[in-house]
Amino acid sequence: MEYSPGLRGVIAGETSISTVGEEGTSLRYRGYDATELTRNNTYEEVASLIINDSLDGDQFKLAFSKFYEEASHDDWLTKIINNLKEKGLHPMDVLRTIVSSGKELDSDTQIELAARISATVCFIIASYHEDETDELSDDYLVASSLMPNGSDSHMLEALDDMLILYAEHGFNASTFATRVTASTRADLTGAIVSGIATLKGELHGGANERAVELVNSFNNTDEAEIGINELLKQKKKIMGFGHGVYKIQDPRSPIVKDWVTKLAKSESSKNRFEIAKKIDEIMDEKKNLFPNVDFYGGLLLAELGFDVSMFTPIFVAGRSVGWSAHYFEQREQDILIRPAAKYTGK
Repeated sequence: MEYSPGLRGVIAGETSISTVGEEGTSLRYRGYDATELTRNNTYEEVASLIINDSLDGDQFKLAFSKFYEEASHDDWLTKIINNLKEKGLHPMDVLRTIVSSGKELDSDTQIELAARISATVCFIIASYHEDETDELSDDYLVASSLMPNGSDSHMLEALDDMLILYAEHGFNASTFATRVTASTRADLTGAIVSGIATLKGELHGGANERAVELVNSFNNTDEAEIGINELLKQKKKIMGFGHGVYKIQDPRSPIVKDWVTKLAKSESSKNRFEIAKKIDEIMDEKKNLFPNVDFYGGLLLAELGFDVSMFTPIFVAGRSVGWSAHYFEQREQDILIRPAAKYTGK
């Protein structure tokens, strides 16, 4: 057998959910251009498309509202969340633990199963706000559940676009982990927990946290130029640049960067954006690398008021529907994923 480290270039399964980079820089959800979906559709409609192959988001919205309401009145759930938070756990660890305790009902449809997971994740994230949202927006249901009170329509639209771009991305590490778990005929909850645990790694979902921490480590563009050049001399990895599939540009990045341009109003925000653009410029010039969705994505989430520790949980909120769709597809195919290994021992 041919050996491919990290399974790079290996076709490990079939899917009708998305294509990534097949046209150079494109991302498509069931044939629809994901960047176009951010202009014309909401996350709830895209969630329905990914799971049900339909842009009618009413069923997902109805189920999400129902399960979010149930979660908000579940005293046991609130108590467990607060106990875990008091232990000082990272929000991703809280998510992993709480989601693993969730129940599944045989009577639930695929949309309802996915919406139940989504609502649970969003409720956990919302519990970190000191001022929780009183009423969810019908236009941006999931986005409004994640944002604290006082968010305007532009902020909700920006987060909605971010969630759409996070929703699905082929056989990435966390999705593949989800499919491996699904291939054993495990339940959806177990498969989603596999995805959450995998996404936490800094080479995957955690990259947005590392990217913003890098930007925040500099006070101005001069410091950034000196610092990045020094890191490159030391051959250190600069998080948020390059991609394993896209070779020219990550199509999600310009959309996110445009939102940062629109929302960065304060002097500190503008300065941070200038530092980010300087890093982008150096990486292009010195390494010929483009920013992926994580680089400006972290800046956008910071601009929307989220703490750095919440960046990867927001990623989970968007990606959970993609994981669910892949779970259902893998279960339907009913093929156990069991690759071979190249033995290198004695």
